[in-house]
Amino acid sequence: MKSAVALWLVLFVVFLDWMGIGLVYPIFSSMIFHPDSSILDPSVSDSLRGWYLGVLLAVMSIAQFFSSPILGCLSDQKGRRPIFLISLVLGIIGYGFCIVGVLMKSIFVLIGARVLVGLAAGNAAVVSAAIVDLSDDSNKAKRFGLYSMMSGIGFTVGPFLGGQLSGLQFVFPFYIAGFATLLSFALIFFFFKETHKTRKKAEIRWDEGVRNLKKAFKIPGLNVLFLTVLIFCFGWSFFYEFIPVSWIADFGFKAKEIGFFYAYGAGVYALSSGVLIRPIVGRFKHNSVLFYSLSTLGIVILSLIFLPSSFWVWIYLPIVNFLVALVFPTSTTMVSDMGSKDAQGEILGVMQSVQSAAFALSPLVAGWLLGNGSHMPMLVGGLSMVVAALALGVFLRKKIFSG
Repeated sequence: MKSAVALWLVLFVVFLDWMGIGLVYPIFSSMIFHPDSSILDPSVSDSLRGWYLGVLLAVMSIAQFFSSPILGCLSDQKGRRPIFLISLVLGIIGYGFCIVGVLMKSIFVLIGARVLVGLAAGNAAVVSAAIVDLSDDSNKAKRFGLYSMMSGIGFTVGPFLGGQLSGLQFVFPFYIAGFATLLSFALIFFFFKETHKTRKKAEIRWDEGVRNLKKAFKIPGLNVLFLTVLIFCFGWSFFYEFIPVSWIADFGFKAKEIGFFYAYGAGVYALSSGVLIRPIVGRFKHNSVLFYSLSTLGIVILSLIFLPSSFWVWIYLPIVNFLVALVFPTSTTMVSDMGSKDAQGEILGVMQSVQSAAFALSPLVAGWLLGNGSHMPMLVGGLSMVVAALALGVFLRKKIFSG
């Protein structure tokens, strides 16, 4: 009973964290690209605007890339609770500086604030490790599905509220995001009981993320899986973070419409993660689910280039988010299953480093490409999914034929 309470407390904090992230998501593209925004001079070119947007999105992932493995290892040594609290304090401070940046209309202050928010977001490795602490082999995949569901619900509520609030001022979503992070801190401080009893000592270095990235591709059996995750996350980040640029160019969407469709897609993702994918992940092997999900996802995203009107957004967002709901918990479970019980924070920290590296690289590349065409998110995103599926497929084929 106590473990169930602890699990749902962690999941509720996941909801609050993703709601805070989602609150500010719809406004970035509008803040940079919409002609009514004043944070950039009207004379700034689309290529430079794309670069600013890419940096604004990338710095959070870069910071998370370095912080995730450190926080994961620290949670193995010191316990989950104190690391949770430290990371949430960083998040509160980060959102405070976001508010200052928006009020000052300073893109550089806003970028610096996003670094702090990214450092705080490194607690994703701690969340995953806490879920492993509270699970066994029979329910681990299901509980990672619940994790995805709660993040999806948070990212449903957040963008919708962010889109609505941005009609007042761009700063309001940051106030709500900061408050959500403060509420998470209070819940962990007063109600969360430590889940990790066995302590593990290991040297912790600031470049742990770089070392983990190298380590990821040297671990037999896991290296191809990590490569698949890296390519997938790169493509997914490129597509999902920059699809609003396509919506603005093709359909004239504003922050309110962007927030609504983000919420719509995330709602389907949450429903899929918590309910719809269960018969599939429970019946079929994880590697088969991952391969066919990636293959179908690539074909669907590439086909979006040829859709003529905004009506089709209603159709393709549920399909795309259902497929992604299969990929994330399946790949995470496969990684966790290959790690020892007392090193889940470390192995999932490696996983988070791989994901963060992809999420950091994608916006930096996208920033320059967006100036060459508004359909780049579909082209690069779809091709990345196909390549990820091919990499995994070649590995599985060799493994099958080698016995």
